[in-house]
Amino acid sequence: MKHRSPLVTLAAVALAFAIMFTVNIVSGPPGSGSTGASPSAAPATTSRSLQPTETAAATPTATASETAEDSTFPEQVVYAGRAEDSQGAIAVAVLGSQAAAYFCDGRNVEAWFRGTVEGGSITLKSKSGATLEAELDGTEIKGTVQVKNDTVEFEIDEAKRPAGLYRARGSETTIGWIVLPDGSQVGVQTTGSDSSAAPRLDPEDPQVTVDGESLDAAPVNGDEDL
Repeated sequence: MKHRSPLVTLAAVALAFAIMFTVNIVSGPPGSGSTGASPSAAPATTSRSLQPTETAAATPTATASETAEDSTFPEQVVYAGRAEDSQGAIAVAVLGSQAAAYFCDGRNVEAWFRGTVEGGSITLKSKSGATLEAELDGTEIKGTVQVKNDTVEFEIDEAKRPAGLYRARGSETTIGWIVLPDGSQVGVQTTGSDSSAAPRLDPEDPQVTVDGESLDAAPVNGDEDL
């Protein structure tokens, strides 16, 4: 029997130890090395940091949309009320991008206005040069009328029928009525160059007789040729 030399035996032991050491490193637990941990951690951190930014960005957009909607006139609406300091009454009718309005003192001063609507603003003008400007404020409109060198301020609310603005036209006579939400009326009748208080109007039966002529009163919606 031959005996191995000490050097051969020592080399065999060293080789076996090296093999075991290599196997332990390769089969170690996943994620124990620094190289495997970094890629998995980075995406999770990035995802969490984006969430507050996305939420914050959505809030101003919704608020801006609601604000724009609140500052736009309804497609069809009528506003009516008394002017400040009891200087008369005003009615404004809106239909789409068009608007018509009427101001009168119930005796002998009146003006019919026509013009356009842009967002929450109205700019109207009468044939004689009087002007009306108003801004939407919730369910109200606020503005001024300039007629016969006088400036009249007003703040009026929506008017549900039978309240609203009415007009009748005959061969020589034109009558305007503002029916207020409380049922009271303010109007002017004009025949030629003479003006006076309008006769009482029944909105349920809107017909009046002037100098033997029967006139039909119709609601003003906003796009009429006044």
